[in-house]
Amino acid sequence: MFKIKTFLEKHSYERANLSSIGNTREDYIGLEESSKLKDYFIYKDFTPEYIQMLVTIQYKDKIVVGIDGLNGLDLWEQTYLTAIKQYLKARNAETMYGIDPVTLKLQSIDNTFLHFIIKSDWEPKDVYAEGVLPEKEFLEALLMEAEHFWQVLLEYKVFEGENKREDSPIDYPAQMIKEVKKLRKKLN
Repeated sequence: MFKIKTFLEKHSYERANLSSIGNTREDYIGLEESSKLKDYFIYKDFTPEYIQMLVTIQYKDKIVVGIDGLNGLDLWEQTYLTAIKQYLKARNAETMYGIDPVTLKLQSIDNTFLHFIIKSDWEPKDVYAEGVLPEKEFLEALLMEAEHFWQVLLEYKVFEGENKREDSPIDYPAQMIKEVKKLRKKLN
């Protein structure tokens, strides 16, 4: 059983210690924290196209990516959904993790499991997260959380505000939910 959750990095004015190297739970807002999300989305410098986030992954009792894990920019759209598309086509995926010199890789093991790894592209090649996970269950759990993320953005109407780029459609979260549902059909 997987527990995958999305956390949005607090705006810099909300963070207690910007000089600390690692992040803690206090640096994030979870998607279930509705009282904090509204303020997060209406902040004057918020732009929905550029959300710094952390996606935590737990499988059974093992933490694969924890709250102190590597965060990144637009991880659902730019990293995880891209990797899932690649993986479903070729049983192998490699994509940037956010905009940092870090790579997310997925590699099939006997069409039953996959090797998941997040690692640095530069020396030393640090490994930030790694695990051998049940393929279908993991991909399904990722897609469920991706849909949840986009549903929250839709609910809070974040693409209807004035802080978005002009070329971003108002219904962008709904378009992404459709994309996630298409990927889920391909998975099954």
